[in-house]
Amino acid sequence: MTDTLPENLQQQFRNAMASCAAGVHVITTDGAAGRYGITMTAVAPVTDEPPTVMLCINRKSAIIPVLEENQALCINVLSAKQQDVAEHFAGITKLSPEERFEYHIWHRGRLGQLQVEGALAHLHGQVVAQHEVGTHRVFYVEMNEIHVCAQVDNPALLYFRRRFRDLA
Repeated sequence: MTDTLPENLQQQFRNAMASCAAGVHVITTDGAAGRYGITMTAVAPVTDEPPTVMLCINRKSAIIPVLEENQALCINVLSAKQQDVAEHFAGITKLSPEERFEYHIWHRGRLGQLQVEGALAHLHGQVVAQHEVGTHRVFYVEMNEIHVCAQVDNPALLYFRRRFRDLA
């Protein structure tokens, strides 16, 4: 197996993955290394015993050293009404990483991590393992605090074919 794929195969892979609808999340971390947040779709459950989630983050992302030092985070599962949050934390709006936190209402979870008001769920956890695969760092996060929005008629924000969409 080679270390790199032919360019056309890489683009075909990206196009195929763009055809998979994915939930949109904003990952936030706050601690000794400061606070930071990014928009992500590469978030997947691993097991419910113990509750563990996998995050796949490009190794060039500025959140990597912050997350490695802080070790704690919150996964904010965004609702369709929160596309602006997704755009801010994806860097689409050109706000600085610190300014992104100024445009929304935030609360702290029991263990101090930031959660955005109005999200469908907040999953707080600690990084328990990580490794590299290709261009990405894979983090395994064990959950220690979970809040689910009681409002069941609020649709999820999705990312499909390189555009934000809602589940409705």
